[in-house]
Amino acid sequence: MAKVDQFMEDIPTHTNLMLDTNTIIYFLDGVPEFVELLTPLFEMIEGGHLNVAVSVISEAELLVKPYRSGDTDAIEAVMLFLNEFPNITIIPVSREISRKAAEIRANLDTRLPDAIILATALNAQSDLLLGNDLKLMHKATTLLPTIILNDYI
Repeated sequence: MAKVDQFMEDIPTHTNLMLDTNTIIYFLDGVPEFVELLTPLFEMIEGGHLNVAVSVISEAELLVKPYRSGDTDAIEAVMLFLNEFPNITIIPVSREISRKAAEIRANLDTRLPDAIILATALNAQSDLLLGNDLKLMHKATTLLPTIILNDYI
């Protein structure tokens, strides 16, 4: 059983979140292990209690599987979510973000997409990175607070 109460206590100490791609995938796909955690989180976002940044890199990652399988319904669902869900802002890669991503990649030895997500989080002044990519999350802790979803399962 998920530790929803602890998760919901830890989240509100932050107001500007960066969501890693897997968090959105778990929510959109209704992944059973994470639905109990993510439903109240997205209700808080929808209600305006949290502001969320999402990197344009995550948008690309979210669309790979639907494009690969030709699933136009899934493509539409991702686009509807990203375009219409309240209090979520998609952040494009600027030159400032790309330079910061290069610095992060050089210093933390991360993959470029992860470095861009981290640089975007810093640029958006996110005070928390929420995700489940353990490699990314452990490296990210040197730059900003993180919450790993598996810690609440």
